[in-house]
Amino acid sequence: MLLMDLSLLLSLQPAAAQTSRGAPNVKAATSEGSAKPADTKKPAQSISLSGLLAAQRMTLRLKNQAALRRKARARTPNRKPITIINEQVPAGSANPAQRFPYSTAKKLIQEFLTAKLRNVTYDPSTSADLTKNLCEDIKKIVRRVTPPRYKLICNTAIGSKNQEDVLVTSQCLWDSYSDNVTSCSFQNPTMFCVVTVYAVYFE
Repeated sequence: MLLMDLSLLLSLQPAAAQTSRGAPNVKAATSEGSAKPADTKKPAQSISLSGLLAAQRMTLRLKNQAALRRKARARTPNRKPITIINEQVPAGSANPAQRFPYSTAKKLIQEFLTAKLRNVTYDPSTSADLTKNLCEDIKKIVRRVTPPRYKLICNTAIGSKNQEDVLVTSQCLWDSYSDNVTSCSFQNPTMFCVVTVYAVYFE
């Protein structure tokens, strides 16, 4: 048993280490009277400890890479995307052939406010009449791009531009499949103006 452990230990160490330590070579036993030449087997190749450690590190790295690939495939299932062909409109909702172009209306209102109020100075005594005139003019401009059977409601707020902040909000109940709204604002050194236009479909 001791001889087997010693031979195993010597096979794991490099050849240079074996010669430096002076370990005896084990030869096959021959009979005294035989004239056969000695058994010339090639010595077993030595395995270095650093090589074993490098092989273990490489195996562990490959296992980790394979595990990461499996996790990535599990996160992204191979499902086909869902496409909605036609929007389902409720039975009680209106379904106009042409919807209100709110982005085009917003662009027209913004250009009109810039041209109309660029050089206007805020005056509390004339702001009421200015608000009414702006509403009528804006409705005429937006009516050019509004599809048939739409009613327009214009709400305009004008105020003095001082250090305080102003928040303008609105709320209404309507049919989201046919009705729409657009809003824009303008300000100059002395005043601000907020315009909201509602487009309500009438059957």
